[in-house]
Amino acid sequence: MRTWLPVALMGTIFVSGCASQAGYLLKQGSALLRDSSGARSVQSMLQDSSTPADTRAFLLRVQDIRRFAVEHVGLKSNDNYTRFKDLGRDHLVDVVQACDAASFEPYQWRYPFLGRLPYRGYYDRADAQAEAARLKKEGYDVIVRPVDAFSTLGFLRDPLYSFMKGYSAFEIASLIIHEQTHATLFLKGQPDFNEEMATFVGDEGAFEWLRSTYGDDSREYRDALDARADSDLFVTMLQRLAARLEPVYASNLDRAEKLAEKQEIISEFKASLSDPRAAGFRTEDYSRLDTIPLNNAYISLYRLYTSDVPLLRRWFTERCGSDLRRFMASMKALAAHGDVKAQIRAALGAD
Repeated sequence: MRTWLPVALMGTIFVSGCASQAGYLLKQGSALLRDSSGARSVQSMLQDSSTPADTRAFLLRVQDIRRFAVEHVGLKSNDNYTRFKDLGRDHLVDVVQACDAASFEPYQWRYPFLGRLPYRGYYDRADAQAEAARLKKEGYDVIVRPVDAFSTLGFLRDPLYSFMKGYSAFEIASLIIHEQTHATLFLKGQPDFNEEMATFVGDEGAFEWLRSTYGDDSREYRDALDARADSDLFVTMLQRLAARLEPVYASNLDRAEKLAEKQEIISEFKASLSDPRAAGFRTEDYSRLDTIPLNNAYISLYRLYTSDVPLLRRWFTERCGSDLRRFMASMKALAAHGDVKAQIRAALGAD
């Protein structure tokens, strides 16, 4: 199972903050500039006869995905992913997420202009681990995860990195369209909507690109369908786990009793994952599910990205004719009037 989900860490490094944030902002900003500087123009690399064949094929694929994202998905046309950097490592940043150990209340960091967000990224893994240790000491469930890309929302030209060459056609298409969705529309104070919309548009756009490029009967498209089926199955399993935990957290048990009951439920859940094939998984990506660092922060991560994706999919099919350009136009229109998901629920009569 891939350990990344694209995330927008955006402009935290480009805005002034209070004194307590100054060191964080300066260090992460310097690292971002370091990792984005020295990137080569994709166009110049394609014209360079010394560019390796596999790199050339990757860059051409990305160019096609970028064109598709603008013309068929309705995303912003900018200079993101028009430069390439050989980074020398297998991911970009490490992201810390935390959640109350006895509820699904996420820990949120405050950022100037952007409001509160339930994640914080670090270019130095030791810094991420130090923040995680601080939060654990305060009683939070915490995860630290590698992230492969994030959107700077137009502050910089987001580059391609060398480790992305190993991604499947679906993975690189989903990543680019996801992050370009953030660059097209990002709403302060609506972090769940931002990530759910980018997840939905990224995946749906990637599937449409695969169909138009390789065809419905292609190995690339069939493999992506299997990967999506596994992802949907895992999300469903996590939703069921959360549904078992929520009554415990809402009960009159004291905190110690809640934590003990939680551990018993999670242990039982992990034991059920010892044979992924028997559970219905199709690929090897989910072959080690019993080893995942499962806690409230991990579950909340998936809830952040997926909880209301079915709601957005319903809007996409019922109100937008399954047309991504119409969907993105409708999201922009709704965004001008406040809480997007509340408006969708009211229009659809959804709970």
